[in-house]
Amino acid sequence: MKLSEILFANTREIWDEACEKDFVVQMAKGTLSHERFKNYMIQDYLYLAEYIEILNMTKAYSESKELTDFIDSAVIGTENEIKRVHIPHMKKIGITDEEIKAAQMNEVISDYISYMKSCLNGYGLLAGLSALLQCSWVYAYISDADTKKYAKEIKLSEHKDWFFEYTSQNYTDANRKWVDIIDKISESREQSELENIKKIFMKCAEFENRFWDSL
Repeated sequence: MKLSEILFANTREIWDEACEKDFVVQMAKGTLSHERFKNYMIQDYLYLAEYIEILNMTKAYSESKELTDFIDSAVIGTENEIKRVHIPHMKKIGITDEEIKAAQMNEVISDYISYMKSCLNGYGLLAGLSALLQCSWVYAYISDADTKKYAKEIKLSEHKDWFFEYTSQNYTDANRKWVDIIDKISESREQSELENIKKIFMKCAEFENRFWDSL
């Protein structure tokens, strides 16, 4: 089995739990309060800034020009996501620049970011990229699963754009490239390292679920 297949099989149960988190379901059904969604958007904005920083940190561990080019592309893609989706939507729902500047990252996100940085610094490129991939991949998984389960509700939900964004072809294609990269990197790695990657990936999935619970 490819590493991505192992990671998916090992973590799917946690991802299925994420699909049924109260916050996510309320987004799908259109019953989420305005203040809870504002808080999420601010926290996600703060998280993505750190996510980009970790991506840039991975370049120091790059083993080829292909990997460096991929990382640069991922950075650009995430920056574009912030500019195209997050900032306009934050302004649309009334989040001010002053609120963003005054915002403090919640404890779960802070711990999550610290954990991903420790994985990269402690175990290298594959660990760092796998930790980052989990976040991107689980968003696609949640969006796809809940779009199918709550199709009628999402069409009427004021948060339908969130589900449309993470089920879009561009987002799916970007994740596919990421999956292919970690599968390629992992081909020559020892089994002991791959076992550690499995633990890291699962730990990151658990952090994601704690994040939904914290909102």
